[in-house]
Amino acid sequence: MRAPRVLAVDIGAGHVACGVFAVGASGRLVLQQFGLEPHSSDPSHEGRWSVEIAQSLGAIVSRRKLSGAAALAVPGHLALTKFVKTPSVAKEKRGKIVAFEAVENIPYPLEEVVWDHVVVSDDGFDLEVMLAAVKFEAMQGLCTAADAVGFPVERAMPASLALLNGFRYNYPDVLDSIIVVNVGARTTSLLFMEGDRFYVRTLALAGNAVTLAIAEELRIDFASAETLKVQVLSGKSDLPAGSPSRAVVQRAATAFATRLQMEVMRSAVNHRRQSGCAAPVALYLTGGGSLIEELPSVLAERLRIPVERYQSLKNVDVSGDARVSGAEEGAAVLADLVGLATRLVSSRSAELSLLPPALTALLAFRKRQPWFVAAAGLFAAALVPPILYYHQVTSATLERVSQVDGQLMPLRAVEHRNTENLRQIDEASKQISALRGAYETKANWINFLADLQERLVKVEDVWLDKIQVVRPPLPEPSTVVAETPPPAGNEATPATPAVAEPAVPKGPPLRLTLSGRLLDVTNPQSKVSPESLQRVKQLLASFTGSQFISAVENERFDTNQNGLLRFDFTLVINPKKTL
Repeated sequence: MRAPRVLAVDIGAGHVACGVFAVGASGRLVLQQFGLEPHSSDPSHEGRWSVEIAQSLGAIVSRRKLSGAAALAVPGHLALTKFVKTPSVAKEKRGKIVAFEAVENIPYPLEEVVWDHVVVSDDGFDLEVMLAAVKFEAMQGLCTAADAVGFPVERAMPASLALLNGFRYNYPDVLDSIIVVNVGARTTSLLFMEGDRFYVRTLALAGNAVTLAIAEELRIDFASAETLKVQVLSGKSDLPAGSPSRAVVQRAATAFATRLQMEVMRSAVNHRRQSGCAAPVALYLTGGGSLIEELPSVLAERLRIPVERYQSLKNVDVSGDARVSGAEEGAAVLADLVGLATRLVSSRSAELSLLPPALTALLAFRKRQPWFVAAAGLFAAALVPPILYYHQVTSATLERVSQVDGQLMPLRAVEHRNTENLRQIDEASKQISALRGAYETKANWINFLADLQERLVKVEDVWLDKIQVVRPPLPEPSTVVAETPPPAGNEATPATPAVAEPAVPKGPPLRLTLSGRLLDVTNPQSKVSPESLQRVKQLLASFTGSQFISAVENERFDTNQNGLLRFDFTLVINPKKTL
């Protein structure tokens, strides 16, 4: 039987590293083969990143002759990690709780991502889990690129989780609170550990920050700035000690180290406040971006804890072939590779799967394949012709789908414009409806006042002194006032509003408060007679028969003045005939 092995693939923002691991006679991991291929990490070439990954993997395969199922480390700029704490529940109910927390904490629809979780701690009271997610399209692209060169992906996890597993394997006796800082090209992973508990934070501050600062100050392109940075910081540059370019690189590196220590300190303080963990007693530094010479001293000085280089091969034996391939020189980028392989020798490895569902189902089928090998052999000859036929049909169909998709691109653009035009038409229709409503109600004031005057004339010897418009919610009620002189004969002149109000908005109905007087012709020198009071009440009662009025409220009468009956009341306007 073939000895178990792991083909680990670390796809970083600026490199691709592959390593084949097995278990040696001593029970330790053995790095049998190693390959490292750098590629551009220029953020302006984001669209070419997947192409460069495929090219780098192809270069490693052609040079090192590697093949087989692979374990993949998903880079920090693609993998989202969230730590959540919930009440502890039975294991059979944990799935629903975790799924609920995933919906609440992953800022994308779950159907658009591949996600999984790993338990950080469960003390019987609180359950702490790490959620990890990656966009489905991004994960599918990584798996497709790996599969194209002969590396079908069987496991995938965040690079930060692989870093955790690698540290636990290389430093099994370290149980105090520590920080592991993995500085990459686009992101920096901060791993906080104390015993079995851990916490991960990803910073968008990494080696590219140094390169961009150099490119901006020297006004050169990203690739040239990256080459200059690597040469100067690795001590392989031919530039004289007083060279301005060398000084620019040193300044950019120093500024980066200062910013990084501030972020590490801020993250450490927040982690202690939220988790209650002890203060870290040491910091371990790794990653391609950690090779800045002054970075350990700056972090140690500001954080006031020992800082040492993380030894990713501390408990790993290196074969002669891997040593010749540069494994020891590239130890700074090996931390994640070792973490992917620790499942061979350690039961403490934290595992989760970020494989798309289709690949997961395919892997499950492959595990059951030995049970079907004998039966499949009997039918192999019969299945070859239809398989070839359907393969040809599939290839032709995929080609047609690709052609149709290309033809649909301009149509999708037209559809987008049509959608936008329909939205604008809908908004215009709403505005037209509002204007139509205002137009249809513009004559209501005239008809209302005519109706009011007609009812006043029927009563005789009565007039209005004031009309006040009260609109809800009455922050500052608008007022329409009309003053009229006493009637000259038996005709009454109603008030004419000074301002015509627009249609009432939706909500409580419009109200008008009115004040008026009735002349008691038969008793000009004495108090108003009951007959005059009855005439006014009949007038107010007649208002309810108007199509504009739904109710009369707050009726008040003043008979203290000889020959004149003062009255006040409120008209509630019918919302269907608003003014």
